[in-house]
Amino acid sequence: MSSVDQVVLATMNATTEGAFFRLIKAMGREKAIQVGSEALATIGLRELRNPTDLLMFANCLITQGGVVEAVGRALKVSALLRGAVDKAA
Repeated sequence: MSSVDQVVLATMNATTEGAFFRLIKAMGREKAIQVGSEALATIGLRELRNPTDLLMFANCLITQGGVVEAVGRALKVSALLRGAVDKAA
């Protein structure tokens, strides 16, 4: 893990850290940080502050397919259970 990766992980709030932790468990640290950082950039956020942010992040992951999609779907359920509303539903 590079020093940049360590800084990224160390500066995350609890919601962002939890989402990245799930990605790391599923695909390894390096790939998870890459995928997670790209998803955050895509939705225009630096961190996930609330269930709605988590839902947007999850929906972004779902579009990628494979293991990333599976993690995204799990995060989506978590966001919905925390009160996020999926406007697409």
